[in-house]
Amino acid sequence: MPEQDDSNRHWDRWATASTSEEHRRLLLIEATLDPYTIAHLERIGVAEGWRCLELGAGAGSIAAWLAGRAGAEHVIATDIRPEHAGVAAEAGVRVLRHDVTRDPAPGDAFDLVHARALLEHLPARDDVIARLAGWLAPGGWLLVEDSTVVSALASRPELRRAEDALMASLTATVGSDFEWARRLPAPLERAGLTETAAEVFGPVLRGRSPAALLMDATMRVAAPAMLAAGKVTPAELEHVYAAYADPSFLDCSFFFVAGRGRRG
Repeated sequence: MPEQDDSNRHWDRWATASTSEEHRRLLLIEATLDPYTIAHLERIGVAEGWRCLELGAGAGSIAAWLAGRAGAEHVIATDIRPEHAGVAAEAGVRVLRHDVTRDPAPGDAFDLVHARALLEHLPARDDVIARLAGWLAPGGWLLVEDSTVVSALASRPELRRAEDALMASLTATVGSDFEWARRLPAPLERAGLTETAAEVFGPVLRGRSPAALLMDATMRVAAPAMLAAGKVTPAELEHVYAAYADPSFLDCSFFFVAGRGRRG
């Protein structure tokens, strides 16, 4: 599957952050999004004994939460860079290096498959959803959460330009699609899942909050490619960095969409 392999190589070229910088970014994702993710998992009804698969496990907090709810022996966490998911391993979760675009299912049929901030970066995302639907046990749930940026809502012109530059950079180099999440739950329905639903969520971004620090870290990683493409200026980026560090700054242009569906 050449397109998927190319995607991984593009991601490696784009993600120039050091291991410690990337781990910090993953922790900021958790601090920003875990309350929402856990609320969705509780609504689905994850319980003791559920066989759970956490894809793109990041720093491992959701896999660890699933271990506490379903039992560590029932949870598998995977990532193409599993070295960051130490907290999941400490909770007793089996942590594997795994490429969801081409590797087989890492276990038997699952009662829950969850992926956060993953599918948006995979060009073959609809094909991956079809694969994940096939990994579910009868009655099992697929929950996906992906971001969408509405730059037209940005509170400052320089932030609007920086967000547009970030999305263009990731689209060109990785194949990311920051509008795809807005089409949920339709991709889940095309994969044959039922009881589908989708919700938009996300905090108002305030300077110095985990959400602001997350966007700052992501912008800084992508800055070389953004500047090389000429889509944003160094001065504009400095204004954006200053805004993210200012506790009086507020913005509401970054959202997540959670889509869920159940195998019949």
